[in-house]
Amino acid sequence: MWELLCILAVIVLLVRKLDVHNFERTRRRHKLARWTATGLTRREPSRPQPKLWIEGTIRLNLRSKKFIKGFGMNPQHVHDIRIYACFGGLEQFPRAVANVLLDLYERGSAVGTDIMALLFHGRDLQEGEAVYFALVEARPEPRVVAFVDKLRAA
Repeated sequence: MWELLCILAVIVLLVRKLDVHNFERTRRRHKLARWTATGLTRREPSRPQPKLWIEGTIRLNLRSKKFIKGFGMNPQHVHDIRIYACFGGLEQFPRAVANVLLDLYERGSAVGTDIMALLFHGRDLQEGEAVYFALVEARPEPRVVAFVDKLRAA
């Protein structure tokens, strides 16, 4: 008989503990629903915006990035754009720019027929054109994409 009373007491304690746990979870859920309803949602801490830096290029602040769609990128995922806009062939580019272009080609991040002609077929960068370097949000880390397009004013 004593064993039966002990088992019953343990069951009562467990049920009570579970009930308290469920009460706390329900209270937290209700509190979160109230926060959401009143606009007091917790915000994720903002991450610093990544920046691109390539020696010999300049940062370009564009009003519209829609032209980037033509090169297979979503304009909303582009964090930073830099350009190199001096005329001439690849051998006349600053060594840092040429090295980055070749590295991006090896990674599959140099896109478009004009960039391929510039890299491998002796095409010169013409007046009114620029080599663009775009920093694009990707997982697990952002990536840089290079392409040639007409020079756009800020």
